[in-house]
Amino acid sequence: MITRKDGKKRGFVALILSIPYRGRAIPCGLVTYSSRTISEEELSRNLYHFRAFSSVKELLGERPLVLDREFSYEGLLEALVVEEVHFVIRLNLGDHPPKFYDEEGREFQLTIMSGERRAYRHLWYKGKVRVNLIGQWLPGFKEPIWVMTDLEERERA
Repeated sequence: MITRKDGKKRGFVALILSIPYRGRAIPCGLVTYSSRTISEEELSRNLYHFRAFSSVKELLGERPLVLDREFSYEGLLEALVVEEVHFVIRLNLGDHPPKFYDEEGREFQLTIMSGERRAYRHLWYKGKVRVNLIGQWLPGFKEPIWVMTDLEERERA
């Protein structure tokens, strides 16, 4: 989102996709849209996201799509599963954190202590998308960082 000097937002978004290569991010896809084009075309930002991610699916292969927390929404996760695109997404635990459920359908509470790292396998995001969660609360930080993925955690050597 572009913000003018007076603090007002213009409503224009550029979603730039990149892949890691030798420690750098190489751009591989671009989608732009604005609130005006969304209303004129009667589309949603989600459809622009889906188009962008499906356009790089072949390029990704088995590598996961890595996204920040504004992409942790149910519709996107469902689309990624259907398209068989692996994902690693930083979880948005803002004012209305999503609910997770265990294999028996019971609500699951994420718990972690400062300085701790935890992994939870086979939870259901909002009861609909199966994910694994990894949390780490680094010393000195106010809160932990959580990521969710469809990938299985690898054993460390």
